Amino acid sequence: MFPEDVQYLCCPISHKPLEISQVFETNVDGEILSGELYYPVSGNKYPIKNGIPRFVFDKEYNKTWDYKWTQIDRGKGLNYRVVDKSDPMYRDHIFDLNNYNGQAYRHARDKVVLDIGCGVGQNSWLLLEEQQPFKVIAMDLTGGVNIFRKIMLERFPQYKSKILMVQASVFSMPFKDETFDYVFSLGVLHHTGNTRQAIKQACRVLKYGGQINLWIYASEPVPYEAEEPNRPNIYKPFMYVILAIRYLMVSFWIHTFRKMPHDRVVSFIEFVSSDFWYSLHKIPLIKTFVQLIFPSAIYEDYDMRFINNYDGYVNAWSDTWNEHEIFPVLRESNIAIQGIADWRLGFWGIKIRDFYL
Repeated sequence: MFPEDVQYLCCPISHKPLEISQVFETNVDGEILSGELYYPVSGNKYPIKNGIPRFVFDKEYNKTWDYKWTQIDRGKGLNYRVVDKSDPMYRDHIFDLNNYNGQAYRHARDKVVLDIGCGVGQNSWLLLEEQQPFKVIAMDLTGGVNIFRKIMLERFPQYKSKILMVQASVFSMPFKDETFDYVFSLGVLHHTGNTRQAIKQACRVLKYGGQINLWIYASEPVPYEAEEPNRPNIYKPFMYVILAIRYLMVSFWIHTFRKMPHDRVVSFIEFVSSDFWYSLHKIPLIKTFVQLIFPSAIYEDYDMRFINNYDGYVNAWSDTWNEHEIFPVLRESNIAIQGIADWRLGFWGIKIRDFYL
């Protein structure tokens, strides 16, 4: 972090401003590589390590995320492939599926932005490249921020002063109320163990007049009424059966993995991510059966299959939601809905005081 970045931070307990108490190591450009932040009244101290201020209190919380970024990713930045224009995976990404015809990210231009659950930074980088915000604060609970910093210094050093990486939990963010002009979190908050409270926290730090863009896992709707007369579909009941089996199998594997030793889970995920298992999906009479047994991520690249299967099945917390469950949270937080994503479940909105009165 740079000395001026302290203006965006506060004590996550008191929400009062922090000061830089000690600087142990700096870069030639003035960046603080190692030091300490503190809140003078209480004396609470927070370290700066590898240029990143740290506010993580419980390192045992959701350890699978650390494993994902530090062991599976291995510093290669697998998810960063989607922002590498020379890679076949370029643009195959959640970022584009939540842009609302290009409108949702425009408000970030020249503004102060928060990316909650930045991981290795793929969404932060896309927003920086395409909208040129004044500052992006990229926050993650895990060691993914270390991978993000490594990749940034190697590939995008021109954006170094534009990004402040912070290691913190969404439930104890080191930001005051109404700090940010734009807040976004894509594919993260359903992994927190308290999705609705996490959304409330994201809305808390958003300024009035600011915009928020959220995407979480959706519960699938399963209608049970008969089709309207002009839309007959005799195959639909069979589709429901297949869908129900798929739901049962996904739930079965998630709950089974949580009871198994982690190393055995990893071995199993390696098998269902293997080239052999992937090849079965190319056989017409077998692929449906294989997907019912274990609904797998389908990518040509093994590493991408592995990291996405691990992400979907092995995280300590994961839940799915519908629009009726999430909308009351946004209404309570004064978020006026501008768009609901076609690819569920995403909301884009503006924070307007007393909008629903």
